[in-house]
Amino acid sequence: MSRTAYIVYGDIGTATSYNPPYISTRCYGNRQDQFPPSKLFVAVDEGLSDNGAACGRRYKMRCLSGADRPHKHQIVDVKVVDFCSQIPCPSTTK
Repeated sequence: MSRTAYIVYGDIGTATSYNPPYISTRCYGNRQDQFPPSKLFVAVDEGLSDNGAACGRRYKMRCLSGADRPHKHQIVDVKVVDFCSQIPCPSTTK
């Protein structure tokens, strides 16, 4: 019998939302197919970028607080498509 163990890391961060156009991104340029069907995607900061290797990674996230939490009681799957170039990465919640 095979047993598999998973190590899971979590952190609390701040999310932001912004309006189109969403391209070009540093991961995939102007490709329209880079965005998942759910339209839930993220730009990560230097700590998560892994020198660019984070492109395409998927993370599960849950909203803990904020004025507008459309996915308050859900865990959502997001895809990394971009990197935040400012330090610290500015963020807002809507």
